[in-house]
Amino acid sequence: MQTNGEQDRDRHERLGKLWRCFRNKHHQDSAWSWVVCTAAAICNALNLGFVLSFGVLFPILLDYFNETRERTALVGSLALGMTWFASPLPGYLSDRFGCRITNFIGGALCVTGLAMTSFSHCLNLMYFTHSLVFGFGVCFIYNCSYLVIAQYFKENLSMATGIVALGASVGVLFTGPLLQVLLDSFGWRGTYRVAAVYFTIVCVLSLTYNPNVQKTTEIEFINNNEDTERGERSGISLYCSVGISLYCSVWTFPTFAASVMSFVFGSFGMYIPYIYLVEYSKDNGITTHDASLLFIYIGLSSSLGKILTGKVCNNKNVNPVFMHQASMLLASISAFLLQFAIKYGYLIIFSAVYGFSDGVFNATQSVILLSCVDAKRTTASFCINNVLYSVTAAAGGPIAGLIVDQTGNYVYSFYMTGAVLLIAFLIPMVLIPINHRKARVRPLEGLSKEDMVTAKSKELEKTGQDKTSLGKTPT
Repeated sequence: MQTNGEQDRDRHERLGKLWRCFRNKHHQDSAWSWVVCTAAAICNALNLGFVLSFGVLFPILLDYFNETRERTALVGSLALGMTWFASPLPGYLSDRFGCRITNFIGGALCVTGLAMTSFSHCLNLMYFTHSLVFGFGVCFIYNCSYLVIAQYFKENLSMATGIVALGASVGVLFTGPLLQVLLDSFGWRGTYRVAAVYFTIVCVLSLTYNPNVQKTTEIEFINNNEDTERGERSGISLYCSVGISLYCSVWTFPTFAASVMSFVFGSFGMYIPYIYLVEYSKDNGITTHDASLLFIYIGLSSSLGKILTGKVCNNKNVNPVFMHQASMLLASISAFLLQFAIKYGYLIIFSAVYGFSDGVFNATQSVILLSCVDAKRTTASFCINNVLYSVTAAAGGPIAGLIVDQTGNYVYSFYMTGAVLLIAFLIPMVLIPINHRKARVRPLEGLSKEDMVTAKSKELEKTGQDKTSLGKTPT
């Protein structure tokens, strides 16, 4: 039997080991990397699960405030847009202070915004509390969930990205029905207060984002001259010049440019069914309880899409851009056919198909953004895409609502959604001739890091051979 003193020592040793996990250095693709991946997936589930389930709150707020569909949908659409619009700020804070502090701030903002929203007496106030404050916090959490994965993974980056993206689908899976239960039990004000409480989990999970990551050893001689020149400069001018250079140079990568344009159009139409699915179901004689259960089918199929995407994209022979295009085509066809889904069984089929395409869309988007540029431009590529993405994501819902208010039905809004998603499918086609030309001319700044290392090595070998040949007598 251990004495009390021995038990206390054992307890302190265990706590010390646990504390060291939060402070000591960790290697990429280590066991702790998967702990961070799990925490990021849970944060993403709580975060996007609530944002994407606004369609459950939409009919209640529409009746309570007696406003138009356009103005009511704007509350959720602005919060959705803010998820990406403010990305440069959390991107900078993540680089400057680490993802742990940035993610904690995001959780605190979400708690504050949801608590304030529960006391709102008009939609104008909800535009500030829900759309701005809560949306700002969602943006912090969303960016940290992916940026921390880029720090902790290299070999298993695609799989880890798929798992984090999977968190959003799982979040939709349980958040939609849960919100309906809370609305039936506590009303919309009580629902917001309960949601504020469970967002404190994000603050706790942020502690796992240990900033001390020992990255895989890489060859560092590529930019020696550039680093020497930068070392001669300091202060604000250095930060501004380097930052502007990175944020502008990402557009020199054709895959990034074409993909971002496709993402921008895709975001406009992709979230419209999420907002109006419950209200559309009600117009077809389906109860709100049954309509809220459609989010289960969306969450399950979206999870399946993200899991398959994560596994398939780990194969280096698979191009994620083609998978993204396939998801846009499937979503476009689903949106065109939604007007014919007037029975509950048809709506279940639509939810499953559309959810699957949404899962592939989100997973491939993250994989493309984290891998189509080199490591030093990862944050820049992520933030630029998110800012552009946010504008169209926020605009889609209100514009569709305006069309419904003007026409009295959802047919034309569904046509618009399908057409925009079809454009998103077509845009990456421009990469076919571009990639053909780049196969003949590959400038050094457009190559991946591995290609740059290989090119530089060959250059050094050639230089060494030339120097050796200088001392030899020609035969």
